[in-house]
Amino acid sequence: MHVILHLVFVLAAWRWGDWRNWRKYYSTILYLIVVDLLYNFLTYNYPLWKFNPVSFDKYIYSNHTLITLGIDFVNFPAIVLMYLGNFPKGKVKRLFYVLAWVSLNSIIEFASLITIKGISHYNGWSLWWSLVLNLIFYFMLWVHYLRPLLAWGISIGLLVIFILYFGVPIQAMK
Repeated sequence: MHVILHLVFVLAAWRWGDWRNWRKYYSTILYLIVVDLLYNFLTYNYPLWKFNPVSFDKYIYSNHTLITLGIDFVNFPAIVLMYLGNFPKGKVKRLFYVLAWVSLNSIIEFASLITIKGISHYNGWSLWWSLVLNLIFYFMLWVHYLRPLLAWGISIGLLVIFILYFGVPIQAMK
């Protein structure tokens, strides 16, 4: 499943990603990877969600950490190249564009959670929280692209809020 998603994202990015201007998006790709790795580091012993090895890709991705690294270094760059490379003009078009991406991510997670158990939720996390996080995720990609320092400030604030809300114990941090 995870390998198939990588392939789908790479092929989609090859077709619809803005490869010619990849340098414009490079810092946002790195921002996304760093934020995700930070989440995984801080919640290592108290996860809100975990990716699970499934079907044939359990030989490639035998644990959450390897799956996360695959997502970070394959899916995320592809997403940024497609998402920012095709970001529309006009408020209404932007709203529907963001909602389409949020819906796509949410549908993928729902299907993975329900059908193949490719992801598990813990410690109060749910599909509803994933929907909220997907909204934040796509909004913050756009903010980072336009105003990187503002995005970092907002991200740190959100990180603290999520840690406090979900009661991630400091002593559980790696």
